[in-house]
Amino acid sequence: MQLTEILNTTEVVLTPDQEQAGIGDTSISNITCDSRQVAQGALFIAVDGHTADGHDYISQAFDKGATAVLAQKIPQGLSREQSLHIVLSKNTRKDTAIAAANFFGHPSKDLVLVGITGTNGKTSITWLLEQIYQTCGITCGVIGTINIRYPGITIDNPITTPDAVCLQKIMHDMKLAGVTHVIMEVSSHSLDQHRVDECEFNAAVFTNLTQDHLDYHDGFENYFACKKTLFTEYLGPFRDGTRGKAVINIDNAYGTRLADSLDLPVIRVSADHEADIRAINISDDIHGLQGSLDFSGVQAPMHSRLTGRFNLENILCAAGAALATGICPESIARGIAVLERVPGRLEKLSTELNRHIFVDYAHTPDALESILKTLAGRAPARLITVFGCGGDRDRTKRGPMGVIACKYSDIAIVTSDNPRTENPDAIIDEIIDGIRAQGFKQIDLCESNACEKGYIRMTDRAKALALAVQISTPQDIIVAAGKGHETYQITNAGTIHFDDKEHLTHACTNALTPKPWHLTDLSKALGCDAVTVSGQKTVADAKATVFKGIGTDSRDISSDMVFLALAGDRFDGHSFIPDLAEKGVSAFVVTQGYPNTLDLNQKRLMDKTNACFFEVPDTLAALGHLARYHRMRSNVKIAALTGSNGKTSTRKMAEDIFSLHHDTLATRGNLNNEIGLPLTLLRLADIHEWAVVEMGMSNPGEISRLCAIARPDIALVTNTHGSHMEGVGSLDNVARAKAEIFDSLNPGGTAIIFADDPRIEILARGAKKTADTTKVMRFGTQRNSDVLLSQINPTDHGIAFSLTMDGHTRQYTVPSPADFMAFNAAAAAALAKAAGIDETDIAQGLEAFVPVQGRMHVRHLANGLHLIDDTYNANPCSMDQALKVLNRMAGTNRGIAVLGDMLELGDQTQEHHRQVGHLVAALSPAKLLLFGTQVAQIREGALEKGYPEARIVMGSKQEIGDTLKKLTKYETWVLIKGSRGMAMETLIPVLKKIPAERAN
Repeated sequence: MQLTEILNTTEVVLTPDQEQAGIGDTSISNITCDSRQVAQGALFIAVDGHTADGHDYISQAFDKGATAVLAQKIPQGLSREQSLHIVLSKNTRKDTAIAAANFFGHPSKDLVLVGITGTNGKTSITWLLEQIYQTCGITCGVIGTINIRYPGITIDNPITTPDAVCLQKIMHDMKLAGVTHVIMEVSSHSLDQHRVDECEFNAAVFTNLTQDHLDYHDGFENYFACKKTLFTEYLGPFRDGTRGKAVINIDNAYGTRLADSLDLPVIRVSADHEADIRAINISDDIHGLQGSLDFSGVQAPMHSRLTGRFNLENILCAAGAALATGICPESIARGIAVLERVPGRLEKLSTELNRHIFVDYAHTPDALESILKTLAGRAPARLITVFGCGGDRDRTKRGPMGVIACKYSDIAIVTSDNPRTENPDAIIDEIIDGIRAQGFKQIDLCESNACEKGYIRMTDRAKALALAVQISTPQDIIVAAGKGHETYQITNAGTIHFDDKEHLTHACTNALTPKPWHLTDLSKALGCDAVTVSGQKTVADAKATVFKGIGTDSRDISSDMVFLALAGDRFDGHSFIPDLAEKGVSAFVVTQGYPNTLDLNQKRLMDKTNACFFEVPDTLAALGHLARYHRMRSNVKIAALTGSNGKTSTRKMAEDIFSLHHDTLATRGNLNNEIGLPLTLLRLADIHEWAVVEMGMSNPGEISRLCAIARPDIALVTNTHGSHMEGVGSLDNVARAKAEIFDSLNPGGTAIIFADDPRIEILARGAKKTADTTKVMRFGTQRNSDVLLSQINPTDHGIAFSLTMDGHTRQYTVPSPADFMAFNAAAAAALAKAAGIDETDIAQGLEAFVPVQGRMHVRHLANGLHLIDDTYNANPCSMDQALKVLNRMAGTNRGIAVLGDMLELGDQTQEHHRQVGHLVAALSPAKLLLFGTQVAQIREGALEKGYPEARIVMGSKQEIGDTLKKLTKYETWVLIKGSRGMAMETLIPVLKKIPAERAN
């Protein structure tokens, strides 16, 4: 492109000498304001910036191949030829935008362009609007504070709105990539510096105006006037006579002023006032927002994972921008619901620690007050805030931000932000001056008042974030404010890598890290000394003497762990030891004699790596010994439970209750056997106060061994029914095996039994046979129950029931349709009561319970089908309960029962399956689909009692899936259930993939 084409419509005029020399015909291959990016044939534009003057780099630009320069003056020292190629402008900032738009073909004319301005909320709105567009299938790009992004491309963005050349090039590239809609954060700096000149905006959003950038602008009115230009100068009228639309938040006073002053189409949005788009019936908690958006009489339900009043205003602004660019209310609501998070904007971190941890970019008084006011109003416990103020920025906001942090927080930790060229301690001094002026108290961590309300000074931000986690307790909210998405810290020594999210996550991981293992700990736990591969008893030169944990899975173990080699029917962990030694693992727990099985090369490897071995008779028993040792050295109490049904749901309910005020470790998945329980206990960390663990069994004696490892303080049996009959032979033996959980109670322990159990006498004898049991509690519907269950009734959202404890009756609810969940809840309440937890916390914990996947988990699928997912396991009792739930939810002659084999039932297998068939006939679901071999007896039992054969389909999973596709209709209820070995959950994707129009 020729230089004259690029400079078209600018106020640049070539001199006669330049005209004569044909400078205007100079061919330009690229344009840039950055001398470092100059290449052969480029036009370099010299801009006088705040920290550097481009005119100082003109000579460098010529040296790198620039063929022309646009500048406001000609520096001294250039040759006559170089000076001839400098064209002069009265304002290179303005002319830069025109030149860039000309060079890149005015891309905004072919795009739907939305600009967002305001002090706070810009970034969140871009993410919301982007999600709305994507939900509608629109290909969009975003130019914002966090980054510049469009499909397949993400570019770091050091400033909110790039310079004009970069801006026009980005839109040009987006257009070539198929982008049709572009969302841009428009800063006041960019408006003042003409960076967005030549951009034609189809819509412009005004969020709010609060204190910020007053180091740049001459007061609030100047700041407001600058923001206003986006609406008065960039929304047309355009060449085709059209004008863009203004979207304005009138819940901000400056927004109302702006809306009333404009002579163009305005969409007003509000959470409080009459407006074109308003929020109604809004509920807001720590988990998100829900309610409705009213679009001038057209209402759409609104659900969002974002929380807080300020996010409600962001949602309204995004909805206004979407409406202004042709998106319907229903699509807007769908897009809002899909967005899970906005990076660095009240972004919740996912950690295993029982805390609500957020990072946020709030770095102005108003933004900080908005997030803290939001969080303080929703805090289940305390609010701990870590914040600071940036250096080389508006100093007048430092004291007010300190006051705001202390006003809303239980503990405010004042720390460094981006100090830039300032001394971070000097910045903190100014913050604390404001805090002290309002009478807030400094907390001395060395004194007993460390948990009182007040502030803590901690200059090092990494230490401040770690301290916040260290002093927190369950359910506390921790918010790190000021840096949000940033992954750096600007100091007077330079820019360093720093990410609040990384530091907080690391602090949480440290808190949950178990005590290390010394060689002496291992020797005490295992009852033997470590030896070298040659059998020497001393290992003074061992590669490591302290280890961070015990591992049994060679795929997950690290060099600073001890590997314990388990051996089973299909694997032997000993075979992995040489490879692990090559990778740096140096301590092993092995079967006696293993070192002698190594060949010469392997022994040399072990010598070379200074590997040490603990030789034991049985590595599985050794795993239990290690777990018991670790349990006993941990300052933790243990609540253990077993039973034929309900273990996992009861454990989850108890965990939800205990976790309200105690850091609680709980069984994961099905880790409840002689391998799983020890691995669970080996995760105990100093922070844990309670552990809630399941114990499973297949044979007599297994629970007794597990109990000897765990030494529980509280032990509970949920119930005894016909499961694992192969190993025990009779229901009475099931009860005796389950009662083994009381064998090794800690002194002063509490035993809890099910008062309604047909085999309660066996359980009661088991509970009383050890002198360490000081109390026996009962739960159930019997009048002698310590936790008395009554009045079980279904509700629209689950079941309601009453529990009576210590003569006081209270109503409770759990979100499950199954009546037996009330019994699980009573069991969990009994565990909590035995632990000294009050009824209010019990109620709160039960209300928070969400059914575990695969365990009577009701799922309403997007295609209109209703799934009862009970695929985790099955026995006669749980099969009975599940079929009755299907009948209640779907009704007689409705619903589909998809059943698999019940395993491990011993000699009574056929009879138990036939009894299930009898129940199917009595309840009469619309269809019975069967997979497996034993289910043939379910079929026979159903036919015996008159269930129509035409309703039964028995076949492979493929055949069952094909039948489901044909049978299911909109609002159909489907129960899927079978034993773990049947993997019935593999049928769930079939249901989910049925198109809504097919299901309807």
